[in-house]
Amino acid sequence: MVAREQGIREKIIHAATELLGELSDVEKVTVRQIAERADVAIGSINYHFKSRDNLLGIAVGDMMTKMAGSLVGSESHSSLDPASRLKSMISELYSFAESHEKLVQYLITQTLLSGDFEAMLFLIPPLRELFTDKKDEMELRIVSLQILLPIQVASLNPSAFHFYSGIDLHNEEQRNKYIDTLVDNLVSKEL
Repeated sequence: MVAREQGIREKIIHAATELLGELSDVEKVTVRQIAERADVAIGSINYHFKSRDNLLGIAVGDMMTKMAGSLVGSESHSSLDPASRLKSMISELYSFAESHEKLVQYLITQTLLSGDFEAMLFLIPPLRELFTDKKDEMELRIVSLQILLPIQVASLNPSAFHFYSGIDLHNEEQRNKYIDTLVDNLVSKEL
């Protein structure tokens, strides 16, 4: 029975992820649409996820985790030095985020409200490579937070961030300068 329940759960997450990819607006995705796509009863969604927001948070998180995982293992970054690789990975995530702004804002809000720090872990491998043996696991996790939390907060309201900082996150050159500054401020004094 457990495997069957897990299969239903995965079908529901997959259906939600597909709908999010098609609609790119969290507010337009309904429980009814997800249930129809997954070919399950609406009650199954409530049983497995307790709420639409929980389900969509998981689905958006899965999308971002898969993308982050592909960036970490990407051959396109292999020729770069560790700091440049880290900046490039963050820049690519930002590009994805810009084209899925509402989804990412939803994910960030859910992540911050739930206290889920799992997304921060994708930076650990490049940070470990960057700092080699100069930092332990706890220190790497803190550096990851120091890089990603300002990015998340700025992404929640790009226009307010632009007013505050003068940096337009929709402008790739300015966004990359912001990423460079975040990373350089943390790594240059340590290396």
